[in-house]
Amino acid sequence: MFLVIGGSHQGKMAWAQQQFNLPADKIADGELLDISAGKMPDLSAYQALYGLHNLLRRVVEADWTDEQAEALQAELLRLPTDFVLICDEVGAGLVPVEHFGRAYRELVGRTCCLLAKEAEGVWRIFCGLPQRIK
Repeated sequence: MFLVIGGSHQGKMAWAQQQFNLPADKIADGELLDISAGKMPDLSAYQALYGLHNLLRRVVEADWTDEQAEALQAELLRLPTDFVLICDEVGAGLVPVEHFGRAYRELVGRTCCLLAKEAEGVWRIFCGLPQRIK
């Protein structure tokens, strides 16, 4: 699997679509995937997931247990080798005062660390420019 990270609105999606030849209808939106009642999102019909950070925010909002979140991370690690995950960086700046903000940032950070370790390639996009990390 490939991981593409970067700040909000930095051109991650456009770059990934071009780099990996991703048709729009084969890109899942992390904001829209069904995760009701702790259900694992079905990504089998897709080649990429845009908004991994949004999916993880929704997991925290739905108050998933640590075990459920770890099961999701394990599912993401089992994605096909050519699957592309696109995620905003959310760990910069001040640490949020409220529990939700801290839990969200921690989940995104831990998940990206796990994914980056196993990914075939990792890119950071800044101002539309790619920087290969791995």
